[in-house]
Amino acid sequence: MKTPVWLPWLLTSISILIGAGQFYLTNSQKNREPFLRVQMEFLIEASDTLATLATETDPIAWEESREKFWRLYLGRLAIVEDPEVEAVMICAGKIVPRESGNGTEALKNSLRNPSLSLAFAARTLILKSWKIETAVLPTLTGQVRARSDCR
Repeated sequence: MKTPVWLPWLLTSISILIGAGQFYLTNSQKNREPFLRVQMEFLIEASDTLATLATETDPIAWEESREKFWRLYLGRLAIVEDPEVEAVMICAGKIVPRESGNGTEALKNSLRNPSLSLAFAARTLILKSWKIETAVLPTLTGQVRARSDCR
């Protein structure tokens, strides 16, 4: 039996389409990766800054973190945050003073819940952005707790 003339053309076309599709998917992820890395860096920086405000005992380091918090809040974090991170930052922004001053123990205590909530929200956004299934990492669970405290 003779092979139809159109069969090699069909197989070649299918191979080209599959290859083009794989190339597109690979490149679209590569184009996203720089943004995702910056997003992760800013989220970790914001979480660390808020955790510092909730725990730091050195007044100079606390003041530096307060200033850093407001720079992140009013600037680069807004570029990469999602609504959950935004809500927690707004909550924390209601607590963190805009003017310089000491971080009293009561102020630090009031920042502990938003700090933990920011860490949870940042983790959720990072996992979602990088398309990491929580089923793969079953120990990574937690809820954003501070949102209801701020409304």
